[in-house]
Amino acid sequence: MTTFRTLSATLLLLLPAALAAQARPAASAAPSARAAAQLERTARLYTGTRGLRAEFTQRVTNPITSSETPSAGTYLQRGPGVFAVSFTQPAGDRIVSDGTTLWVYVPSATPGQVLKMPVGATAPGGVDLVGQFFTSPSRKFAVSDGGSAVMGGVTLQKLVLVPRSDMGFSRAVLWVTPAGGALKQLEVTEQSGMVRTLQFTSITRSGTLPAGAFTFSVPRGVTVVDPAAMLRGM
Repeated sequence: MTTFRTLSATLLLLLPAALAAQARPAASAAPSARAAAQLERTARLYTGTRGLRAEFTQRVTNPITSSETPSAGTYLQRGPGVFAVSFTQPAGDRIVSDGTTLWVYVPSATPGQVLKMPVGATAPGGVDLVGQFFTSPSRKFAVSDGGSAVMGGVTLQKLVLVPRSDMGFSRAVLWVTPAGGALKQLEVTEQSGMVRTLQFTSITRSGTLPAGAFTFSVPRGVTVVDPAAMLRGM
């Protein structure tokens, strides 16, 4: 009888530890589940409208040269694959995707030419917010909680996204408001190691966008560089 009581007492002592051990995986998974839910909330915020307009500043950091290149401009989007970036710094640079063709015109770096690529291709500065990050995000990314950060006196939640397949970049971090899910900053680490950080000073959800915003007309005297056509001609 004494042996039985001793065994019973030992089992009672071990039981809480065993239950705690079983609960640990669920507890560790909870932050990722909450982060994925937050990402879906942010995605719904920006895919539930016909148009987006954002003002942004950007920093491109090169870890090899330890250099940083600033820029600024306006971002417009009307659905996945249809977006336009008009830079005010450097003035005149544009990136336009009409849903079929992506045009990269950066006379500040490559004067006299424009790059023509199919939509979906990886291009310098070609960030498709709705298409890349907010269309079926949980299927595209493994999402984790990156903790919190204070920006402009506001506490934001950081969502760390790792692509499940090749998307042209290795990692992205979104800074969003915990309650509403509004996007405030996006950091993309490209496969080359370059880090592109966009801070949004404003994002307006609106169905009214300028006519012709997603049409690119090749300026007179500018050469069109089409890598796909070059490969077909080889």
